[in-house]
Amino acid sequence: MTVKIWDLSRGACLPTLESRYVDSVAFSHGSARLASASFDGVVKIWDLGSGALLRTFSIGKPLKRIEFDTTGLYLHTSIGAIDIRARLGLPLLPTISEPRSPQYQGLALSTDGVWITHDSERQVWLPSEYRPSCSATSRSTIGIGARTGRVLIYKVELDIS
Repeated sequence: MTVKIWDLSRGACLPTLESRYVDSVAFSHGSARLASASFDGVVKIWDLGSGALLRTFSIGKPLKRIEFDTTGLYLHTSIGAIDIRARLGLPLLPTISEPRSPQYQGLALSTDGVWITHDSERQVWLPSEYRPSCSATSRSTIGIGARTGRVLIYKVELDIS
């Protein structure tokens, strides 16, 4: 129930980060921050210099894969890219102790797997037989492994006019 960061050159344990049932972790490029995703559907963003918790998101489902984008502003997950910037477009991450719902950038699945979304806005409702037991997103494509055993691939082109 902890994330331990080690400095291997010194053999020293850096700040220990408290979390619950960690399923996945990812370093930002440059290793200034760490994201952890836990089985209870919570994603946390940590400052590795101080060990401070910067941001908490309540995803509502476990995530087995998380990864920072190259800018450090988004966290890519199996259900879409989470915008981890502060509200109002500021690039800094204020300390947030209460979990908040994530804002997804671009194409994603709703955390309950019922909707295909774009920038967190519902676009396409998925009937129960097409809802994911696992999924992956890449730009304008969503791959869904359905509980029925089907694998579905949705290529989405949005008409933004």
